Amino acid sequence: MVSARELTISWSDTPHYWAWSSHPDSRFSEVANLRFVCWLDMRGKIETRLLSKRTNYVVYLVFKLKSGYYGLETANTFVRFVDLESDNEAEERASVVSISRQEGPGENRSKGRDDEWMEIEMGKFFNDAGEDGDVEARLMEVRRLSAKGGLIVQGIEFRPE
Repeated sequence: MVSARELTISWSDTPHYWAWSSHPDSRFSEVANLRFVCWLDMRGKIETRLLSKRTNYVVYLVFKLKSGYYGLETANTFVRFVDLESDNEAEERASVVSISRQEGPGENRSKGRDDEWMEIEMGKFFNDAGEDGDVEARLMEVRRLSAKGGLIVQGIEFRPE
């Protein structure tokens, strides 16, 4: 798993929008707490050479929702090899995920984990020989510029399928 601190999160260096704190259930020393944004955009990446070769991977956002969360119904996600596909190309095939809703037709929904966090699938990829450079997962909601808050991010997990 790539920790929240290692992710690229828009506005995460602005305390009005994001706060960094410890969380007793996190495997990392800090988590990212979304206070308020209208533009939600985060990405995490890992070098393919660090992953098992000839293996299918699924990428998950690992998070919690605070009581009173808002504006976190849906977002777009995609996974791409950084050196092989542009952001724009990957955005064209982005999937819609449901962060806070447990239902909705055709949407990838969040689900609980055994460690009391939640996860949502961001995408899949095949790591062939580990020579494709960085693989990046991105979650964003930048079209509906309504207020969003109450998301606690532990990290993005790259897990063998």
